[in-house]
Parts: sequence; structure tokens; C-alpha cells
Amino acid sequence: MLKLMIVDDEAIIVKGLQHVIRRMKTPFTDIVGVSDSVEALRMAEEFKPDLLITDIQMPELSGLDLIQSVSEKKAASKFIILTGYETFDYARKAIRLQVADYLLKPVDPQELSGLLNRLSMEIVEERSRGQAATDAEEPPEDQDSNHNIRRFKDFIHGNYMRDISLEDVADYLNLHPSYVCSLLKRETHQTFVQYLRGFRINKGKKLLRELPNLPLEQVAKAIGFRSQAHFYKVFKQESGVTPGDYRNMKD
Repeated sequence: MLKLMIVDDEAIIVKGLQHVIRRMKTPFTDIVGVSDSVEALRMAEEFKPDLLITDIQMPELSGLDLIQSVSEKKAASKFIILTGYETFDYARKAIRLQVADYLLKPVDPQELSGLLNRLSMEIVEERSRGQAATDAEEPPEDQDSNHNIRRFKDFIHGNYMRDISLEDVADYLNLHPSYVCSLLKRETHQTFVQYLRGFRINKGKKLLRELPNLPLEQVAKAIGFRSQAHFYKVFKQESGVTPGDYRNMKD
């Protein structure tokens, strides 16, 4: 479940966007709307939205000022600005301030849906990278084999979404592929394919839990599978259930 906050001084726009987005069934399932930018700043600190959509021109606190304040407090992950044609120059400035994107009023529902799905995947991927970076900061073991296993896992954690091979890993480790195979078997009791598949499926399970409305085709692509059919087959082999059944399972 991802959290979304919508801010616009016109309450009718806030309510309209909330209604449209809920009907879209995007990964953003927890949605709040605010028509006061000062109140939005206070709420953002408590709600901590994954994504904040805000109008630019608002009384008391402009959208750009709101974004800057929320960003400094690290109360939101990403931002989208709403703007009319007459404020397009402000939108360009916002993009330079690392705002994820902008939407022109009146908002095109199809454009909005595509943007929300893209950003939801970016948010989840950034979370995964952050966890991988945290794991990588742990001090390596003294023994060479443990050190190489740690580097192997770091490589997989950072590249599982790509089409990678045993040779790619061996090149990264500066080791012969056959040595990597024997090292993995000895230290993890798994082959390269088994470890990579297991890691990808665990990532897939996380996406299925956190983004219940994300299409299976996009889940498969996000974790490195070339097709939804291949992902379906491997997921069932590894988990004993289909991705759809897993998604519908209760905790």
C-alpha cells in the first residue's frame, strides 16, 4: 500500500482527483486531500505520503514552498505539481528542484494513471535499493570465501531486475565461473539460478503485497523476468501457488 496526498486550494479539484484516482485502482490506496497548504505541511509530517501532488499557486504557502519544506523534513518521497498553461515557467523551475513530474490542468486521467503507476514502481525500487545499500555497509568477513559471497549477493541485490548471467557475476567478482559455482554450492547450498530465482520471487512477493493493483506483467518486468508467463511458472514452482492466489491470500 502506498500513500498519496493531494493539495489544492480549490476543494472541488481535490475531491475530483481523489475520486478519479480511487476509481483507477492504482497502487496508491491510502489517499488524503487538503485544500489548505499550511495545513498540508503539518499533515505531511504525520501522514508521510509516498507521493505528494500539489498545485503551484496557492495563498499563504505556494506549492513550490510546500515542496521545499516537506522535502527538507523528509516527509514525502516524490512530488508532482499541478499547473495551468499560464504558470508553465514555474513548472519548469519545479522540475529543476527534482520534482518527479508535472500535470497540466485540466488533468488527463490516462496521463495521470500512467504517471502514478510509473512513480509507484520507482518508489518501491528505491526502497529496495536503500535496503541493499544498508546491507552493503555491513563490514565484510575476514575470510575470502565469505567476502566473495557478500560481493556476490551485493551484485544480485543491485542487478536482479536486469538480464544477468553467471558470467556477468564472475566478471564482477574477477573469478572463474566454475569457481563461483562451487563457492555458491558450498556456502549457500544453491546454484546460481536457484539463488537468483529465489531472490527475484521474494522481491515479487513484496511487490504483490505492497502494490496490490500493479499488473502482473509489470511485476514480472520489475524483478527481471522477460515475460509474465515465465514469472507465473517460476513463481508457482518456488511458492506452490500462483501470483494471483498469493496476492489474494490474507496475512
